[in-house]
Amino acid sequence: MPAGRLLLTLALVVSVGVCAGAGAGEAAPARSTEPGGVVVHGYPYATRCPEAGVDELVDRWGMYACNCTSYVAWALHANRQRTDWFVRGSMDAWNWPNVARRKGLRVASTPRVGAVAAWPKLGRPFGHVAYVTGLHDDGTFDVAEYNRPGDRSNRFRFDIRTHVEREGASFIDVPERG
Repeated sequence: MPAGRLLLTLALVVSVGVCAGAGAGEAAPARSTEPGGVVVHGYPYATRCPEAGVDELVDRWGMYACNCTSYVAWALHANRQRTDWFVRGSMDAWNWPNVARRKGLRVASTPRVGAVAAWPKLGRPFGHVAYVTGLHDDGTFDVAEYNRPGDRSNRFRFDIRTHVEREGASFIDVPERG
């Protein structure tokens, strides 16, 4: 087989294999990870932010794109964690711990990598959520997030914060999908 034809055949096989693994009508989650081993990059609305946030575009989970809730929903999905506990119309960040408890998820005062950090009183009236990506011996933790309250220059944008204090936060332990 000529070299050019062999390369074309290999490219087709790889292309078909990648597409087949993505699932019907759904892009495969990006696998770019943080040191804690969790996926934080690859949010599908990233190239449309901040405009999608301003336009109030609704994502596949019924949340507004480029907002903290949409990003954390995506992060859970990308890390193969459950999202079946979401209740459409009830997922403002302040309400995530309440919904999680009602759906039988553990809500704790101590963070774990892969947990949802929820600050119900931050950014009132909506609250704020972020995805926990790392832990430190001093009790602080790292997060990946969108639309951090109080930072107008970061509106509808991605952010990674390190050594975040636990004050005012609760942590939702979300198990892997079954």
